[in-house]
Amino acid sequence: MTISVDDPKTTIADLAVCVGCRAPLLGRAECPACGRSHPTRDEILEAIGPLEGRNRINASFYDGPGWARFHKWERLFLALQGGARRARMQILRHVLAADRPGARVLEVGVGDGDNLGFLPDSWEVFGVDIARSRLVACRERHPRMSNRLAWAEAENLPFADGAFDVCYSIGGFTYHGDHALSLREMRRVTKPGGPVVVADETPGMHRAGIGHLLGMPAIDAFWLRGLGLDREFVEMVLQFDVDPRAVIESIWPSALGFSIWTRLGYCFVHPGSETPESTNAPTREAP
Repeated sequence: MTISVDDPKTTIADLAVCVGCRAPLLGRAECPACGRSHPTRDEILEAIGPLEGRNRINASFYDGPGWARFHKWERLFLALQGGARRARMQILRHVLAADRPGARVLEVGVGDGDNLGFLPDSWEVFGVDIARSRLVACRERHPRMSNRLAWAEAENLPFADGAFDVCYSIGGFTYHGDHALSLREMRRVTKPGGPVVVADETPGMHRAGIGHLLGMPAIDAFWLRGLGLDREFVEMVLQFDVDPRAVIESIWPSALGFSIWTRLGYCFVHPGSETPESTNAPTREAP
């Protein structure tokens, strides 16, 4: 089935492939090749299996009551960065640089859809997330996202190679279950030459907490839970560490790095091709 990029009626079912064997689903609920089920419920394609590790912890948090309590702190953080628009545009400017009418775009970790209002109305935007309740919230906030959302993992995106002109992920990457696989998947589903943008808060900020400085992590665990984070999520934050630059540059050697949010966040842009000019480019401050 061939779908025009400019066809406003394109749905996620039209684009989806089986997460088991990569055969096109052609709008069907079961894979015609292997029979794996990919039902659509609440206008959301379900292309996910049992979650494990950090992905399970993340989904449990965002689907649970803790997210509602923590969300206000996220809004405060963005306000301190000059407001939500200014903070998000430090990243989205790299997405908008595609500047193509009718572009087909994928947001990995779409959440409630907070970034969608900053994208051109002419773009066909699709989203995936591992937290199903956030997808429901996104669809309710943005009715145009009906039948354009998938419950899926970044490590196993239910789309064919080169299905999108642009792909981006804002928030969540630091605690992905498999960072390298997520990067490869986002690159795979994006057309050659199309940018892939990944951004998140800098990991390890809890090290500035009084508990870490005193060698008493229980203190930091206490105040983190007070922000709304559940116990399992807090344990993940305190115990897990990753160097995003090292991971990203090992998979995308030509990625351009930017420091964002007054150096409290990072943004990497893969331009879609490996060029000598961009290889191992230094991290720069976003305007």
